[in-house]
Parts: sequence; structure tokens; C-alpha cells
Amino acid sequence: MWKSFSEIDIGSMREDAQLTPRLAVIGARDRTTLLEAALQHGPRTEGQTLTALASYRLPLDPATLNNLAQYDLRILLLDNPSELTDEDVQALTTQAVPLFVIIDRPGDDAIVVEPEVSTADHVTVVSALLDDTKAVQKTLLPALANALPDGEVALARAYPGLRPTVVQQMIQRTSMTNAMYAAGTGVAEMVPGLGIPFAVADIIILTKNQLVMAYKIGLSLGETGEFREVIPKMAGVVGAGFMWRQVARELVAFLPLGVVLKTAIAYAGTYATGQAVYQWYVTGEKLDRKELRRIFNDALERGKAEAAGIVARARRQKQSQLNEPPAKQRRRIRLPWKRGQIEAPGTGV
Repeated sequence: MWKSFSEIDIGSMREDAQLTPRLAVIGARDRTTLLEAALQHGPRTEGQTLTALASYRLPLDPATLNNLAQYDLRILLLDNPSELTDEDVQALTTQAVPLFVIIDRPGDDAIVVEPEVSTADHVTVVSALLDDTKAVQKTLLPALANALPDGEVALARAYPGLRPTVVQQMIQRTSMTNAMYAAGTGVAEMVPGLGIPFAVADIIILTKNQLVMAYKIGLSLGETGEFREVIPKMAGVVGAGFMWRQVARELVAFLPLGVVLKTAIAYAGTYATGQAVYQWYVTGEKLDRKELRRIFNDALERGKAEAAGIVARARRQKQSQLNEPPAKQRRRIRLPWKRGQIEAPGTGV
């Protein structure tokens, strides 16, 4: 358990979150004002400073283009997809820096993008009306939160408007990760002799994932404390939430509830924990037991649907492996167990 928790690179996580991404927006003044307002309007505590966007106007001279290449992310605001072929835009796409293009028009309109632009890995094109609050919240901000690989926490920390989106994506992603892990170990527990070791592994890995998620939520919302200072507070916010897995494990060990429900509990427990931590940071108040239970129950219903699909896919994959010719199975089992590989050699787990 100590080895597992000591592997969390908390120092690097905190340092990365505190590095404010350099963003530049390119477009007409009225549009850049709307975008900046959307990015800065979000949950934040008193005293937290707002991060300004560097603004540029089209057309772009060579010196400005060189300067824009130094930013972490450029946001380009256009009227029409046809402008993607303009010389200035093409010059931006050739620079190996993420470019996020916003077409200021309804998001349900079809966008025809030139192949050389659409196939560029570092270019993202999104259609949304900047003066439509719902479109900005539903389409624009979620896409923008994913524009910087591995930089979502730093983006949310710098721009409060991205915090709800980043945190909810993080909670959902961690809930699914824990659900898939529980599904894998749940299948393993059907094998005689593996129940106890994998129950312990569940407790360690799933709790570790919840702790990391809780700290990332705090960092996204401007938390300045170190991990060892913050986690005790989070444990107090959630109460027994961090220990949900141990309790669930003890219950399901004596009841024929099956792998699907174990997987759903993993999803719901992680989801409820994340929401409790988020609400505490936003409001300064703990969720009461009744509200936390309601969130857990709602998530449990969604988790059951997710779990059924996860378990079904895992069983199909396992059956496919069992149907392989014996020679092929032996070759597969004898391969080295690489880091990150899901299947442990010789166990089928």
C-alpha cells in the first residue's frame, strides 16, 4: 500500500497546475471580449486573481506571427469556415503550437474544413455562437478544456469559466476508470483462491485514484496547499466516502450481487466523492448525508448501465482469448509483462 501511494508524483502534479498557460486570442475586439468573459466567469474564492488573455487582431504581420508561436495555445475567432484558407490562418496552422479555432455561428451548422487543416493534429475547429451562453457552456468550453493535452488542471486553475467543465470531466473519467478496474478484479474473484488478494488490491488502487482526483479538483479550483495538508480536509468533507470501497467489499463478499453491481458501486462511489469535494470548494459547505446518498443512488443507476457494458465487453474479450488455438495462447502468455499491460501472464486476468 505504501509503495502504491508513494508512486503518486504529487510534487510534479502541483507544479504543473501552478504553471499558468499562456493563451492568446486572435479576432475582433467584441468577440475577444465575449470569450474572455466566458473564461473568467466561474466559481472562485475571494482574493483569487483573474488571468487576462493576450489579444491580437487580423491581419498578422511576420513579427506578430513569431510572437504567437511562443504561446501555449492560440484561440482564433472567425466568421466563416472559408476563412480557414486565408494566408494568416494558414501561417498559424504551420506553427507546431495548438490552435483552437472558433467559428462564430450556430454549432449545429455543418462545417466544411479544408483537408490540410482538418487533418492537423494540433488544430481544433469548433462552431459556437459566442453570445449564446448555452452554446458556450455545452460546446465551446468542453472542447477548449481538452485543447491542451495534460494541461486541463492548469487551464481550469487560471480560468474559472473552465472549472465546472474540467472538474466534471475529471470526475466522470475517474469514475469510469475505477469502474473498469473493479470489473477486471471482479471477474478475477470468480477464480478460486484469488478473492482476498484482489479485494485488497481494489481498496488500494481505487482509493488512490479517488485521492488523486480529489487533489486535482482542489488544484483546479485554486487550492494552494500541499497534498498532505489538503487530503485530511477532503476526508472530513466526504466523511466515510473515502472508505466506501472497504464497506462495499465486505457487503458484497457475503451476498450474490455479482460483478455488475460491484462495478456500479465503484463508479457511483467515486462519482459521489468527486461531487462532494467539488461542492465543498464551490460553496464552502459539506453535502449532508441525505444529499450525498441521493447523488450516490443516481450515479449507481448510471453505473449499472455502464457496468453492464464494461463486463459484457470484458467477457467477450476473455471468450475470444479462450477460443484462440493453443499454440497462439502459449505465445501470448509467454510475452513479457510490460508496464501498463492489462493482462497478467499466465492468469488471464
